[in-house]
Amino acid sequence: MNNILRENIVKTLHLDALSATDQEKALLDIGNIIYSRVLLRVLDTLSDADKDAFDKILSKDPAADAVFVFLSSKIPNFEDVVNNEIAVFKHTSAELIKRIT
Repeated sequence: MNNILRENIVKTLHLDALSATDQEKALLDIGNIIYSRVLLRVLDTLSDADKDAFDKILSKDPAADAVFVFLSSKIPNFEDVVNNEIAVFKHTSAELIKRIT
C-alpha cells in the first residue's frame, strides 16, 4: 500500500488514534479485505485459460504483487477496479464510523 493511500486510510478511518502496531494490523486487515474484493470482481472476467494460468500463479507465488501483475496484464482496467474497491471500502467504512460515533 503506497504511503499516500495509507495516510489517507489512516485519517479517513481515524486509525491515527491507534498505536503504531495496531495501525499496522488494521491496515493489513484492510488490505486483505480490499484484495479479496478485487479478486471477486475480476475472476469472473477471466477466460478459462486465464483462470488456469491464475491458479498456477497462486500455487507458485500467492503474494499479492504476483497476483496483481498477472491480473494487470489480463484486465485492461484493472487499476480502475482496484481504485474503485479502495474508494468503496473507505466510503463504507467512513459512513459506518460516522454512525457509531
